[in-house]
Amino acid sequence: MSGTPELTEKRYWDEFWDNVTLPARVDLNFSNDFYISNILKKYLPPIKDAPALEVGCAPGKWMVFLWENFGYQVDGCEYLESASKKTAENLELCGINNFSIYTCDFLQMDPGTRKYNVVISLGFIEHFENPDLVINKQVDLLEKGGFLVIGIPKLTGLNYFIARQLDKYTDNKLVPNHNLTIMHKRYLDNLQIHCKKIFVNTIGGFEPALFDVSKCPRWQKYVFLLINLIFNNEFFRKLNLGFYSGYLIGIYEKNG
Repeated sequence: MSGTPELTEKRYWDEFWDNVTLPARVDLNFSNDFYISNILKKYLPPIKDAPALEVGCAPGKWMVFLWENFGYQVDGCEYLESASKKTAENLELCGINNFSIYTCDFLQMDPGTRKYNVVISLGFIEHFENPDLVINKQVDLLEKGGFLVIGIPKLTGLNYFIARQLDKYTDNKLVPNHNLTIMHKRYLDNLQIHCKKIFVNTIGGFEPALFDVSKCPRWQKYVFLLINLIFNNEFFRKLNLGFYSGYLIGIYEKNG
C-alpha cells in the first residue's frame, strides 16, 4: 500500500481467498469469534441502517455479524480483487444486498462525503510497518461520536516462542509477516487519536487457532498439544494473562 510497505505477499492472499469456502459466518463455537462478538455486543450500539465499514473485510463474516446483530448497513474495503469478490459473494449468500466493497489501497479509499458510525478492522493493521497511518485514516472516516474497533492477533509472549519454532517448517511465516511492535496493550492504550478510549485489553486467553502445526516434527506437535491442554481451558481463558492471550482489542469513540 502506498505510504506504508506491505509485509504480506499478494500471491499468498490470492491463493488463500480462492480456497475459502462459503458461506462464512461468525462461529461462536470458535473461541476467538466468541470473545470478539461478546465485546462488540457490549460496547457497540444497535442502530438500524447506521453505516459501518470493515477494513480488511474478507470473507465478510464480521460484516454479516454487524448487519444481523446491530442492523448496520455494511461496507468493506479490500486490497485484492479476489478478496473483494469472495466477500461480495458471501454477503449475497447471507441475504445482504445493500453494500459496497472498495477494492483499493485503504489509504487511498475515497467514499466521497460518506462517514461511518463504526469503522472496524480485525487482524489488519499488524501487516503494516507504519500502522498509525492506517489508524488515522480509519478515524478520518468516522462520524463524530462514531466507534473505532481495532483487533490485533497477539504474537508476543508465549505465542512468539511458538511462532518462531513453527516458522522453521512453513513458507508463510508468522513472525516476519507481522508487525510485532504493536502487539502490546500499551500500543492501543497510547494511540494519539482524537478519540476517547472505551475498552482496551487482551481477550480470550490462549488461542491455538493462531498456529498451523501440520508441517512441524511430531515431537513439536506433542509439545504444542501439551501447551494447548494446559492453557486452552476455561480457567486460563478467564484469567486471560497478557503473556499467553492470543488477541488484543481496542474500542474508541470519536470526539464530538
